Amino acid sequence: MNIHLVEPLNNFVKLQDKKWESGSWSLDEDKAKQLVGGEIYFHKKRLEPSFFGGIITGYRIEQDAQNQGNIVFILQYNAGCRNIKTDKLGWSKKMKIIIHD
Repeated sequence: MNIHLVEPLNNFVKLQDKKWESGSWSLDEDKAKQLVGGEIYFHKKRLEPSFFGGIITGYRIEQDAQNQGNIVFILQYNAGCRNIKTDKLGWSKKMKIIIHD
């Protein structure tokens, strides 16, 4: 599974070895588990090409009060996940999950 996210604020934290954390997202933990190993794409707007992305290597559950329970993805940057477009169908709020057969 892959995920496309609208992230207009560049809410990323650089870790080590080209790894990053991405914002915090209201998403079920079971879905987050299924996304590990998939690709993640960040867009400024739904119909614009992605500006950043990579392979999801893990996630954590946010503990701070404002975003408690949200998912923070950990990703390995991949230049191949830039300039990727997706159509307007399948978006729910600021995310679109694509299930591959």
